[in-house]
Formats: sequence, C-alpha cells, structure tokens
Amino acid sequence: MTHDRFKRSVWAFKANFTGALAKWLVRQSPYVVPDNLSVCIEKFHAQLDSIAEFEIHGMAQIDLLTLTETVHAVLESIPEVMVLNESKNQPTKDVFTSRYHDGPSNPDDDFIDILAVAQNITCELATECFATDADSQCWLDQLHKETAP
Repeated sequence: MTHDRFKRSVWAFKANFTGALAKWLVRQSPYVVPDNLSVCIEKFHAQLDSIAEFEIHGMAQIDLLTLTETVHAVLESIPEVMVLNESKNQPTKDVFTSRYHDGPSNPDDDFIDILAVAQNITCELATECFATDADSQCWLDQLHKETAP
C-alpha cells in the first residue's frame, strides 16, 4: 500500500531537477566529479518537458508516485548517464566492489547506481518542494517494502 504522502504532487522548477541530478551524481560518484557531468545535466535538462508540463513561469506540478519511474526512464535515455552506471573496469573485472561495502578501493571498479539517483531525485523534490523530511523517508520505506523478497 502506498502512503498518502505520495498520493499527491509537489511544485518544482527545472532547476530543482537539474540541481538534484547534479547533487546525486556527485554524491554517488567514486570520483570528485563524474565524467561528463555538464553533458549529463544539459541533456537531462533538455528532456525535462517529457517528465512534467512546465508552466510559463517555469514551474511544474509533479506527481510523486510516478516521478522516480519517469526520471529513471529519462536518465536511461542519456548515454553519458548510463556510462556512469557501469564500472570502468567492468569488462576485465568479474567481482563487484563498492566503496560502501568494501571501503576505499580503485574508483574504476565502482559505478553510480542510476536507479538510486532517480529515487534520490524524488526524495529531494519531496523534501525541498513544499514537503517534509518525513515524506522523503516515507518514500524510501515504501520502495523498500515493494522490493523486499
């Protein structure tokens, strides 16, 4: 069952989207700056109209229930973003390593989880666009329930 907090919408500017993408790509990257960060942001910005209908003042009302899915679909359509979803050593490595589980290692063995980026953008908008931290935590709790075995 989906919590009532996510059966509503929030208002956001395009800059809320691009800012959230930049923040979460950087925060989830094993590098100080992910490869092609500006290209990723520019291409994402160019596709924002496929996520929501922005008014003349640059704001859109966003349905939180479908936001992660929609943002994820847009991110998957951007080749420069999807490259970040793979480790640079993937072709030669057969063992996954992560700085979150294994501690500091070769950043070329790690990657950015693009679905997690989409989820974090939803949480970001739920928290910063006329909502509360509880909304964001509720969203994560709901996702965990839906994906639990």
